[in-house]
Amino acid sequence: MAKKKKALEQKADELNMTPMIDVVFNLLIFFMIVTDMTSKTLENLTLPKSTQAVEDTGDESERRVVINIVQKNPETFAQDKEVEIIIKKKVYDLNSLKEHLFKQADTKRDLTHPSQPSEIFVLIRCDQDIRWREVQWVMQACADPAVRIYKLQFATKERETEK
Repeated sequence: MAKKKKALEQKADELNMTPMIDVVFNLLIFFMIVTDMTSKTLENLTLPKSTQAVEDTGDESERRVVINIVQKNPETFAQDKEVEIIIKKKVYDLNSLKEHLFKQADTKRDLTHPSQPSEIFVLIRCDQDIRWREVQWVMQACADPAVRIYKLQFATKERETEK
């Protein structure tokens, strides 16, 4: 009888680690998902080089819309390469791009002065082999009278300096 009482007392003193392990795994899954969400705005592409490039600090990301212009089939060498306009992994054509930008612009527009441009700005990221015409179409969609986004940035990478 004394042995059973002693065994029960030892079990009561032990710490059950199962709930703590469950919490740790849930936190790990949460941080993995959150980290993945932050990278969904950028597509894998080769940025053009610039001598005037300035490092992006990522400030005011809640006011910024990132538009990626990528080639549909980069392995083809055709004269007229087809492009895709991608925002947060969703592909847009020019009409749906205008609609999306209009909705985004209205979220940060001063409603007391509806004729004023939006506070939203656009970061245009395009592949270095994209023709200027496609970038110009995106710029015109931003400047459309219904959208009125006039703050644009272009993503480039810094050109290596010769030593």
